[in-house]
Amino acid sequence: MALLPNFKYELFHNGLTIAVALSGGEDSVCLFHQLRLNAETLGIRVKAINVEHGLRGETSLSDSAFVKSLCEKYGVELLFRRVDSRTYSRTFNLSEEEAARTLRYEVFDYAASSGFCDAVATAHHLSDNAETVLFNLFRGAAALKGISETSRGGKILRPMLGVKKEDIHAFIKSGGYDYVTDETNSSERYTRNFIRLNLMPRLKEKFPAAEEAISRFAEISAAESEFLDGLAEKRILKGLDEISISTDCPNVLFARAAALALKSMGVVKDYEKRHIDLLIALKDKQSGTTIDLIGGIKATSDYGKITLYKNESAICVQPLPYGVGETVIAGSTVIIEKYDGALAPGELYFDGDKIPPTAVIRTRKDGDTFNKFGGSRKKLKDFLIDKKIPARKRDKLVLLADGSKVLIVFGIEISDDVKADKDSVNLLKCKIFATKEN
Repeated sequence: MALLPNFKYELFHNGLTIAVALSGGEDSVCLFHQLRLNAETLGIRVKAINVEHGLRGETSLSDSAFVKSLCEKYGVELLFRRVDSRTYSRTFNLSEEEAARTLRYEVFDYAASSGFCDAVATAHHLSDNAETVLFNLFRGAAALKGISETSRGGKILRPMLGVKKEDIHAFIKSGGYDYVTDETNSSERYTRNFIRLNLMPRLKEKFPAAEEAISRFAEISAAESEFLDGLAEKRILKGLDEISISTDCPNVLFARAAALALKSMGVVKDYEKRHIDLLIALKDKQSGTTIDLIGGIKATSDYGKITLYKNESAICVQPLPYGVGETVIAGSTVIIEKYDGALAPGELYFDGDKIPPTAVIRTRKDGDTFNKFGGSRKKLKDFLIDKKIPARKRDKLVLLADGSKVLIVFGIEISDDVKADKDSVNLLKCKIFATKEN
């Protein structure tokens, strides 16, 4: 049996169960037969997955029936799932194409995690890869990458990524294999189809090896991106609910770090170069300057770094009584406990006998003041500015206060009014941490 040129047989290892993502189209049927015919040589077991996306009515159902018949003919086990891509696209404000892809890969993830298979093989080929690079270029992506040979921790394999469409067609024709044709492939409603039907043919007229050249470029770009991403990661500091990027680096690395930060916050495909440019421009703005980005994410210039965080309303909570023990408030847990050991640097201690009976644990209010160690009383806002506490965090701070007089800013500072000294007999220690969500 003739092997397909540039087919990545080395992706398959002895003993693996591989499920082919089988739509019934020419490409996936080619992959199905390639793996089926070479299964014994490769030492693999072949299965199949078919996802009916609910977008093409009876035609889609007919395609799935073809896949079922094909698998029955060759004794290949099939996992079939029907999904509602149209409803999903409306619910999550996605294109139908992106909704279908998301749901399809959810089925692939289930197949690999449930034990149906070890990995899923998809039929992406050389033309798909070149089209993806151009698609990313035209939509203004920050990095020009093609399709990866593997993804999702090696659970998705793409062995045909270097195979020409002409070789796929020749293989199908020589074997006399039947397949179905998706009528939406000829619709220019989809951006990728426009590139495939209009742009690529013209490019190949002038540059016959255009697809190979674009794919080589993507391969080099991916290797360089991996190296630069490693450097950019070192400029990122991940907090509990925010991500900060150091401004002390060249813009080329900052841009990489910004793209990685956005992805970490769930913005994987929708960001564009202009969003990265907005973040770069923010580097030169006054600390506290804030902009809206995408997906409900804000970014602020933050004392030598740019911090990204989800846009949230200011926290407003009822005051709680002060006491030794645990207090859960404003998404945090405050712990106050008796202490009789030696004072350690970096910890917050205070004299419990200096706390008025009217003191409460609460969040910040207008008019709050603070008497810092060895200093004078000032507005709490000014104290927090001096401490370089970002504005977005100030309303989330938890305080011990008596009226407008702040006695403790938990996790930050003890007021001079309640500081422990050599005469303190009721020594207390306080700490605060974020409360885990259930």
